[in-house]
Amino acid sequence: MAACGPFEPQPHVAVGVSGGADSMALMLLLAGWVRQLGGRLTALTVDHGLRPGAAEEARTVATWAASAEIDHRILLWTGSKPKAAIQAAARQARYDLMAAWCRENEVLHLATGHQQDDQRETVAMRRARGGRDQFGSAGISLVGTRQGVRLLRPLLPVPGAALRALLLSRRQDWLEDPSNLQEKFERIRWRSGLEGPLPTTDEVLAWGKSRAAAELAVADLLAKSVTFHAAGFALIDLAAWASSNPDNVMQALGQVVATVAGRDYLPARAQLNRAAQALMSGKCGLSLGGSLISVWRGQGLICREAAAVTDRMTITGPTQCFWDRRFLVTALGEGPAFRIEVLGEDGVAEVGQSGHFRAKIVDIPAAARPSLPALRDATGRLSAVPHLGFDQSASGMRAHFRFRPHYSATSSGFTVAHGWPHTI
Repeated sequence: MAACGPFEPQPHVAVGVSGGADSMALMLLLAGWVRQLGGRLTALTVDHGLRPGAAEEARTVATWAASAEIDHRILLWTGSKPKAAIQAAARQARYDLMAAWCRENEVLHLATGHQQDDQRETVAMRRARGGRDQFGSAGISLVGTRQGVRLLRPLLPVPGAALRALLLSRRQDWLEDPSNLQEKFERIRWRSGLEGPLPTTDEVLAWGKSRAAAELAVADLLAKSVTFHAAGFALIDLAAWASSNPDNVMQALGQVVATVAGRDYLPARAQLNRAAQALMSGKCGLSLGGSLISVWRGQGLICREAAAVTDRMTITGPTQCFWDRRFLVTALGEGPAFRIEVLGEDGVAEVGQSGHFRAKIVDIPAAARPSLPALRDATGRLSAVPHLGFDQSASGMRAHFRFRPHYSATSSGFTVAHGWPHTI
């Protein structure tokens, strides 16, 4: 765990536990670690509700945690489930639920049971899809961030066989996921050798070190050349980008796009390459990954594409929530309900016709205005656009918007997992 630090005194750590061998081993190892520091451990098990036995499995994990005197919580994935890409959706829901629990309980660290075999499989899959540069071939970082929580993967240097041996030595059972036998999943085909050999641990380590150096260079470029506006758009010093490594420029563009558009991941490398070349040549009006790319006042401009915004919510009282995975909304006061939706071109025209806005509208590029959050009353009348200083609301309720995107343009940096101890 030292490589995942630093930690506060007496840390409270959450650990995701599915009941599989890897996560069960991590739970037991972390329990001993936090007790030595006088800290706390909470195990989180997500019941996705996708299989008849899922609820019973979650209760089994709870029983095992109780036997080890470990605090345990079951988190439920409720609501409708997608018909396609169910594994990806379940993974996203799992992280969303665990991260939300951590934020609500002021827990900074969330550990997951990814281990050395997972890392080698991940690298193999990414390279097979064409990710052979510093970023696409590096695999999983030892430490990362997600939705305001530090993600820790302390078992990345450890082979899965060593973890199963640990559980056997402690006479601890674990659950076997039936999907691990289904060769329709790409990872399982790599695991069984059907797709070819996995990279060696030395290769994975070397690629990880290369990515760590590249991420540092990109972070430096972003810090020197990109400014994020409170209204959710980004301005780029194109002269700084013109004199930089093209690969770093392409990566920086992807990270800015993901931030502005509230994405989970960067757009595809081929798309980024074309967009970066177009931006550096001065072309405008490009659409990429839910964002628009153009030039404004001699600077590169990345803003949200209004047509890609589908989030629409009704506020009935004081609350705090996220809108379009970009803005933290804080509603205060009392009054009639209102809804939050994208302003759109028609809304921009309404604001312009009214004349009721402050001079700060000139600081927001015209291309960025349609994607701003707007408040409408129950009749559909435009009542407020906070970022434009427009407010014709008669309600005592007010909404404040803080740009807090789902994706952070920079992170804690890629952390390499070195060799593993032979006793764990």
